[in-house]
Amino acid sequence: MVRFEQGPIRPPSEASSLLVRVSRSCPWNRCAFCAVYKGERFSLRTADEVLRDLDALRSVHGEDPRTVFLQDANALLTPVDDLVRILEGVRERFPRVRRITSYARSHTLARRKPEELRRIRRAGLDRLHVGMESGCEAVLSTMQKGCTRSDHVEGGRKAREAGFELSEYVMPGLGGQALSADNADDTASALSAIGPDFVRIRSTGVVPGTPLAEMAARGDFIPLSETETVSEIRRMVAGIASGRLESDHGMNLLVELSGDLPDDRARLLGTCDRYLRMPEDEQRRFVLARRLGWIRELDQLEDRRVQAALDEIAARMDTEGVPVERVLEALRSGSVR
Repeated sequence: MVRFEQGPIRPPSEASSLLVRVSRSCPWNRCAFCAVYKGERFSLRTADEVLRDLDALRSVHGEDPRTVFLQDANALLTPVDDLVRILEGVRERFPRVRRITSYARSHTLARRKPEELRRIRRAGLDRLHVGMESGCEAVLSTMQKGCTRSDHVEGGRKAREAGFELSEYVMPGLGGQALSADNADDTASALSAIGPDFVRIRSTGVVPGTPLAEMAARGDFIPLSETETVSEIRRMVAGIASGRLESDHGMNLLVELSGDLPDDRARLLGTCDRYLRMPEDEQRRFVLARRLGWIRELDQLEDRRVQAALDEIAARMDTEGVPVERVLEALRSGSVR
């Protein structure tokens, strides 16, 4: 029987990548908004273990894989010699691979020596996915991120200087209503200081069972509405100097927000404005259709079949006395499937 380990998650952009588990779980594992890895212990796998997995994976996939993602949450904690062996092993066994990527924490990148990062890059690690989440110190502290703003900026800059392609993930809404403006402005300025290749939006959702959900239940965190989140995204996009903006996650309302900054800034802001100018009832209809998975873009709301289905649902909720806002919040949090 062919045996190899695989972890539970990877970035959406790595959906077609071969998954190679280099570490298990997350070394920090305390972020208030995250439900992944809770109750699990972090450990690093040895290079020999990973190389055996690579042999097993090759027996299954042959030389077909073109992209490879190193799991789990922070492969950059692997000793440099081991990580270099693993990367060379990937390239040897899968000669057609065009890109090898990994998650990395800003805290780790900021503390890695520049020569270590350059060596890892030369060995074949091409792209790093970094969860900045926010550039606001108050938000990072409240959410127990385990990284400071300076960690994010220093780590991101060191990654870029070492030659890595860099994706930074940000979470509009992570400051709640109290810190929405600060979250937008400080995140935009931190991204501008780093200059990543990609800025990927992950709108905040309060996931049941997380510390953030407990904070919300106590009233210590007031989540943004869908419309407030779009307003925060608009403010953030207006302040980011450069990078490819992507809205490639199911939690995001406006998946059309994809383009290059600063060249496409006017179009991206215009998409936000188009939604924000819609009458409130039309906003609710769009959100409902989007969260039900019926549509992906604003233009699709004009489809007559979608309109008819939304009318039917609205009539049923009215008859049964179900508030539409409660349904929308349940859909957004994932408590309704």
